[in-house]
This record gives sequence, structure tokens and C-alpha cells, in this order.
Amino acid sequence: MDKKDFVEERRSKILEYINKESRADLSELAAFLVVAEATIRRDLVSLEKQGLVYRTHGGALRREQLSVWQTSTLQERMVRQLDDKSRIAQFMTQLIHDGDSLMIDSGSTTMLIAKTLCAKKKLLVVTNAPSIGELMVDADDNKVILTGGELLKETNSLLGSAAEYSLKQYRTDKAIIGVSGILVNEGCFSAIPQEAEIKRLMSLNSRETIVVADSSKIGTRAFCFICDFTRVDKLVTDKNIGKSSLEELKQQGVEVFTA
Repeated sequence: MDKKDFVEERRSKILEYINKESRADLSELAAFLVVAEATIRRDLVSLEKQGLVYRTHGGALRREQLSVWQTSTLQERMVRQLDDKSRIAQFMTQLIHDGDSLMIDSGSTTMLIAKTLCAKKKLLVVTNAPSIGELMVDADDNKVILTGGELLKETNSLLGSAAEYSLKQYRTDKAIIGVSGILVNEGCFSAIPQEAEIKRLMSLNSRETIVVADSSKIGTRAFCFICDFTRVDKLVTDKNIGKSSLEELKQQGVEVFTA
């Protein structure tokens, strides 16, 4: 058996272990396979790129195979690609300034961004995420407007006609929206129709649209089209974005930042 076969066999065992246990830490996988944690970390990076697992801080989760119209809960998404999302959130402090007016939609990445933006002053925030509103209203001199609407428990988002009507009443400097998928030749996608409409309205009613998405979303299609890249001013992602995707996005006029 050559080196490549050994690697493939080890990764197959890792995948089998995670699928059986639902999640696993680096240390337990290293002990199980009698290899270094650094080796396991490289294996998990490879498995995640293949769409087989979700990496977390210090381990990995089983990846449920969802249809393009399905989404996982906010709690589940909060632990996926956490390091990448945290870097994106920290980078966003460079793009948002004291006194900005913002629309922020619900999501795991936007929730982390909201936490970092609590260091800013005098922000006006319009959001359809109660958890984001509750977090940001406690920060220094912020004003928060919740849209109203029907609360979807799984994603902690306010949706429906009341939320949409509310967003049409406001105009802000910047919209910060997360997405379920990005195809560089088409645009941005969401898994849930009502959320796609919320994101679309936030973009339409803001002077600048900032899409935030870890690189695992790039090359992925979800059920509902949000907008093409003529509506996107900036994309903030992580350093694992493919070189070809990066160049194609720039050619379409999107300013891409890698955190």
C-alpha cells in the first residue's frame, strides 16, 4: 500500500468515526488512529473541502446532507467554520464606522459580526434577528429597530409580509447579509424563500451591500436566488477561497476581502 492509499484509508476511518459519533475532537481522532493532531487537522481540511464534514474549533461535526431548499438551525451553523467566520467578523470592524446606519440579517456569521460591532459607537441597526437586536442595543449609544414579522425559531429570524413592509420604510448606509451559496457566474442564494426576500430588500434599500460568507459557500447553489453581483459591492470571505473564484468575482466588479 503506497502513501496515497494510507492517507485515503485514514480519512475513510475518520469519516466513518464522525458519522457514527456525530462529532469528534482532534485529540480523540489522533488517539484513535495513532497519528499526530496536525495530521488529523490536515485530513479534516481535506474532508471539509469535499463537503463531507464541518470543521469546528478543535474537531469536526458530521455533515448532514441537506437539499438545496433546506437549512440547518442557527445553533448548528454557529459551530461550523467557526474560525473562518470569526476572522470575517473581526475584519468587518474595518468596514463599519461609528455613526453608520446598517441593515443586518439573521445568520451565524452576522451574529458574530454583531458581537464585534458592539465596540462601535452610535450605530443605527435595522435587523430581522431578535438575538442581534438584543445584543446591539446594549452597546454604546446604538439605536436598534426590529422589523417585526413571524419568528422562525430554527434561524432566529423575523420573516413574512410584516418584516418585508418594515424594511421598505428605511434607507441605510450599508446592508450586511449572509448567504447559503454563491455561484460566481450567477450570484447569491438562500435556502429559504422568505429569507431570500429579506436579504434582497436589505440590499435594495442600502447604499452599499456587503455579503459575508465563508469560502465553503462559494461554488454552492441553494434554492432561492437573492441577487446577481451587480447588487454586491463587497464580499468578505476567508483565505481559503479558490484563486479562480477570486479572480472571477473581481472581474464582475466585486471588491473581495479575505480575512
